[in-house]
Amino acid sequence: MGDSGTFDSMARIALNGRLLVPGKLEGIGRFTLTTFRGLVSRRPNDQFLLVVDRPNDAMFDLGPNVEVRRIRIPARRPWLIRWWFAGPLRRVLKAWKADAFVSTEGPLATSMPPDFPQMTVIHDLNFEHRPDDLPKMWTTFYISTFPGFARRANVLGTVSEFSKADLAQTYGLRSSDIWVFPNAAEDNFVPATVAEKTKAQAEFAGGHPYFVYVGSFHPRKNVDGVMHAFDQYVEQGGEWHLVMVGEGMWSDNAVTLTDEASSMVHFTGRLNDGNLVAALGGANGLVFIPWFEGFGIPVIEAMSCGVPVIASMATALPEVCGDAAFALVDPEDTRGVARAMLRLSQDPQAAQNAVTR
Repeated sequence: MGDSGTFDSMARIALNGRLLVPGKLEGIGRFTLTTFRGLVSRRPNDQFLLVVDRPNDAMFDLGPNVEVRRIRIPARRPWLIRWWFAGPLRRVLKAWKADAFVSTEGPLATSMPPDFPQMTVIHDLNFEHRPDDLPKMWTTFYISTFPGFARRANVLGTVSEFSKADLAQTYGLRSSDIWVFPNAAEDNFVPATVAEKTKAQAEFAGGHPYFVYVGSFHPRKNVDGVMHAFDQYVEQGGEWHLVMVGEGMWSDNAVTLTDEASSMVHFTGRLNDGNLVAALGGANGLVFIPWFEGFGIPVIEAMSCGVPVIASMATALPEVCGDAAFALVDPEDTRGVARAMLRLSQDPQAAQNAVTR
């Protein structure tokens, strides 16, 4: 493996497919699937082994040069993840005679020899800066293992310049040793036609124009802030509805609804593929105001659909939005968010300017 992280000849490359969960892809899972498809198509002479922890699915069919191997016990808890990457994965890699291992979520094959080439992507360090947003067992797992993964990786990637600087500072790494692999919207995120918007409004919002939120209902996503801002928007005379796309990340996480606007809020649960594109493309605006974000894929998906974006001014989002957001807002200032929502819903020209500049 050369200094640039590429092989000079045909290689046998193992891929960490643990996050490829059919019907339940989160942001990093979608990043993983898209990345692996691109890698496989660009290296047709290499052999790939996709290591998964789920029964076989059409999603795993990445190309004719890809073999799929399942480790039968799902790695869905910290102690199982430690075991999965240290024990069974090592045996699979050795038996297949892998030349390298690629992970897109942080963890590496910890028990492989030090000279075995490994690459990983650490998307952000939210657990370092906001540890109370996660159950304690997950915070402990991330904080105790991710510094080692970052230092062990022969190639360490992340998804934004913000996260690159954060990794370097927090873990004492050289910034020049960290690669940035920005996210991109998939090709099917395109502006909806008038007919498609009308259909989406009927399907997701009872026939009304709507704002949309896309993401897990995770504490760091500031879902309560979205709800409170929407309530204030309605109090100020706003008439658009709110469509919430996603579901709870942790069992003890709940969304707070207020009575005044509850009839105008619609929950879809998790949406995938065409349904997600329809819900996002049919919206009149995206409201995405997390406390901490390493990138923020819904922002670029909305922009690709020609949907104006109200986004948090925190962490990586100003970098991702550039000058293309309708508004960058303080995630603590729900009244300011509500004012941006009201202006978007009442000023069609400003909304149009936001998607054409």
